[in-house]
Amino acid sequence: MTESRPVPDSHGPSKACPECQGRGWKDNRCLTPDMANKCSACDGKGFTSSGAECRACNGTGLIETRTEDKNPCILCGGAGLYPVPESMTLQEYAFRPGQKRS
Repeated sequence: MTESRPVPDSHGPSKACPECQGRGWKDNRCLTPDMANKCSACDGKGFTSSGAECRACNGTGLIETRTEDKNPCILCGGAGLYPVPESMTLQEYAFRPGQKRS
């Protein structure tokens, strides 16, 4: 099953990109079991040495993995605006990996 989201109209004035909220990139938060890590608090057992449910992982034995996606937003290409104005230069894009913001 694929997730479908409405794509905004690409005509009209540019606004903050609805996909990345104007940042130019999105958080990649994968919470599926195959991407989760073993809970270090209970060593993946789901319960403590006293037999209580582990509070860190809520008894699952797994903790979520949160990573920051370093790729530009698919919808705006990293600009942070949608539709991207034709006059916008790469230096004006919201997502510029490896460059400090001033």
